[in-house]
Amino acid sequence: MKNTQTPRTPGRPKQTNDQVPIQETILRTASILFMENGYEPVSLAQIAKICNVTKASIYYHFTSKPELFKISVTTMLTNGYKHTARFLEEADTFEQGLLRVAEAKIARPHAEMETIMREAEAFLSPEQIKEIRDAEHRIYEVMSVHFEKAMEQGVLKKGNAMLLAQAFTAMLMLGNREDTRIQYPAPLDLAQALVQLFLQGAAQQ
Repeated sequence: MKNTQTPRTPGRPKQTNDQVPIQETILRTASILFMENGYEPVSLAQIAKICNVTKASIYYHFTSKPELFKISVTTMLTNGYKHTARFLEEADTFEQGLLRVAEAKIARPHAEMETIMREAEAFLSPEQIKEIRDAEHRIYEVMSVHFEKAMEQGVLKKGNAMLLAQAFTAMLMLGNREDTRIQYPAPLDLAQALVQLFLQGAAQQ
């Protein structure tokens, strides 16, 4: 009897219905490795080994390491944008919103974004760099909207809302320092300390 089944595309990784899609697994793993270690120390062979796939499987889904890096970072930043917007929108107060943003960021420490980008830029195209920077900027934009509202309500002193959003984000990077983290029993405790420190400088007197 003649086989009428359509042959599977050569090179396509096998996957059962109950598995997480291989592309999603690769992307999630790559995101963690890139954000923890930077661009150069992470190899496709390392990602493939952790995902239990071949390098050919990675190339099936992503054209190159720079492209995988770009998609990994922009996906992470897009998720960060969604969480930040939700935390700030759903909070009862401005301070509570900042606290939720801070706790979430501190609970998942990673390398500083500028450090990662300085290292990676030599390997990325201008278009890839722009996509990453645009995704990063959207987080600052949504934060600046809430900073503007806080200024209008008299919670914060009048000033550059975008600069304040960037300053607050930079302050949260202190949560990556082990000598800082060990002084607090949990991410929430460190988040509270940093938010209070920030508000002491930015709050309306």
